[in-house]
Amino acid sequence: MRSARRAAIWVACLLAVSGAASAQDLSPFLQVSPSVLVYLGQDGDRANAGIIRTPLGYVLVDAGETPADSERLRRALLPSRLDVRYLILTEPRPDRSLGAFLFSPPAVLIAHAATRAALAEADPRAHAALAAARSPDAGEALRGYRMVLPDLTFTDALTLFLGGVEVRVLHLPEARTQGDAAVWLPQERILFGGGAVKFRRHLDLGDGGSGGVLTALDRLAALAPRVVVPGRGPVGGPEDLGALRQYVLDLRAEVRRLRAAGHDLAGTLRQARLPAYDAWAGGEALPRTLRRIYRELAGP
Repeated sequence: MRSARRAAIWVACLLAVSGAASAQDLSPFLQVSPSVLVYLGQDGDRANAGIIRTPLGYVLVDAGETPADSERLRRALLPSRLDVRYLILTEPRPDRSLGAFLFSPPAVLIAHAATRAALAEADPRAHAALAAARSPDAGEALRGYRMVLPDLTFTDALTLFLGGVEVRVLHLPEARTQGDAAVWLPQERILFGGGAVKFRRHLDLGDGGSGGVLTALDRLAALAPRVVVPGRGPVGGPEDLGALRQYVLDLRAEVRRLRAAGHDLAGTLRQARLPAYDAWAGGEALPRTLRRIYRELAGP
């Protein structure tokens, strides 16, 4: 009873967001357990982020789509006496990492070794320009922007133990990037899928491949999660992982069908028909994904 009361007080304080009380101010935050909140990206188009409360401080999963989102997360935590101890980046793309400078230091930044390498090679000015172009509200929050590199890296998996709370970080090789990661809370069976997992949105395979995504989805499904937080889209469950897996299989089947019919890449892009997914958001990514799968299935 006492722990439930503490959790309720934490949520009430956290959702105060620096004194703001309107429904619009509170709407981005979704409580999925007494100790876990999800910051939902605007209209499902922006990246989601996570807030994990532990007795020793907060663990954040990704920094939000833009520094404006990161600033909102930071302000939301101000009423609490706990510090942000760790920020976990699930991939190197700016929509996960750009706002890290608002938390680190003092927060320890965690990412896969490949994510750190990619960030070290990135042009900070290009990242900032991309955020400013994508989100007009990012301008003020970008003041003082600097590239922050991860302090702690891993290759396969990393586990944090924070006052009895276990947080596992798992590598998902060759999904979207070489450094994709998921965050698993085994005690609550809550999974943050990171950039490799999107619900009711078309995937952008980036530098990865459909085979890597399928391997990642099988690994994540084997965890038997109760709640699944995608990198973008609404919070779901294991059935949504299954739907995403079927989507990838359907894309591969359609590309195989058209290749068998003699279509080249251009013909495949013109003739591909996937009516079951016409209502999914992010359709602009579909041609890139089909192109990636076509080349993947064509072999070296």
